[in-house]
Amino acid sequence: MSCALLIASTHVDSVFAERVIAHLSQNNGMPYMVAADGGLTTFDALGIAPRLLVGDFDTVRPELLERYVSRDDIEVLRHNPVKDDSDLALAVEAVAEKGYTDIYVLGALGGRCDHSLANMRLCYAWKKKGVSLFLLDPQNRIRCVLASQGKFLLEKSEQWGTYLAFFPIGGAVNIHALSGVRYPLRDFCLCDNTAPTLTVSNEITAERADLELSGDPVSGLLIMETCDREESKWIMP
Repeated sequence: MSCALLIASTHVDSVFAERVIAHLSQNNGMPYMVAADGGLTTFDALGIAPRLLVGDFDTVRPELLERYVSRDDIEVLRHNPVKDDSDLALAVEAVAEKGYTDIYVLGALGGRCDHSLANMRLCYAWKKKGVSLFLLDPQNRIRCVLASQGKFLLEKSEQWGTYLAFFPIGGAVNIHALSGVRYPLRDFCLCDNTAPTLTVSNEITAERADLELSGDPVSGLLIMETCDREESKWIMP
């Protein structure tokens, strides 16, 4: 099964989205395309019809929405605007129920900070269920690894940007060793109470970064690969 691509905002640059789609298609086959509410506007700008629409559709022009919901080849899941979950959360759930375990998300970052933080927490919530979310924009790739995974490897050639950072979520994580980076770590317990900025702006200096970790099985790390705005080339590694 190929991966899924979920676009969740009207503010996704179409050039960036095109390059992400091309990269995913080359490596995984054509992704399963999903629009969460206003993400339909981005798909329309690309001339691509998503296979699934999810949301209360309060950020989509009515005439644009009508063009797509009237098609027999597009599944539509319409939700009441008064709901407990965001449109993105509902869309991720719908895609996961179809069996997709790698979901790439555009439009999850850079807007309202409450939404951005909630979306990063989604990475953790779904990783515990066996689904990997990748939040992408030209400056960032964010995902989650669980402490029970034991190891995380990142090839420098595959890094999204210049910098590497990680933050604990769901509990303490023991960093047994972090190597191949400018600022290595060894035998350090990372939690909300210890050095909250310690892991910011690290850089891979070897061919790959190697992280050995452990901790409570429900704890994890948010892994962030980032670059400065002026360094962003809007290309896939």
